[in-house]
Amino acid sequence: MNHKDNSPDNNAGKTRRKKLPPEALRSCTVTTKMTAAEREKIHDIAAGCNLTPSDYMRQRALGYEPPSALTEEESALLHNLDGCRVDILNFANALAGMKHDARIILFQKVSFMLDWYRLVVPITNAVTEFLNSVINGGRLSPRTRKTIIKI
Repeated sequence: MNHKDNSPDNNAGKTRRKKLPPEALRSCTVTTKMTAAEREKIHDIAAGCNLTPSDYMRQRALGYEPPSALTEEESALLHNLDGCRVDILNFANALAGMKHDARIILFQKVSFMLDWYRLVVPITNAVTEFLNSVINGGRLSPRTRKTIIKI
């Protein structure tokens, strides 16, 4: 019986790639000459998008504008946004865990609702502001933008 050894040591460094049909394989090349400054600029822009220069140039040639990678500030805001999301989910779960009568009593307390509103509005405004900055910066795909606009 032929037994294939699939131990980690035997397959170290080997990855399995999906076989593509011949028409989907990228086997053709395009060569272009440019100045050193142009080459450097392409490399810098591609790195800013987390792409190789080849992938960046291919996407641009096909009419796609690749989004740039998140800046450090945007990354920090995204982590903050995730924290806000957790807070909102915890609040929603707490409400869902309450009995219907208890929820009605809670929401009939005007002072509680005003305090809650004052605490929630800055969070929702921060989420909206961040999403708008990401949308206007071209970092969200059109499909994602449509989903956000529906919300």
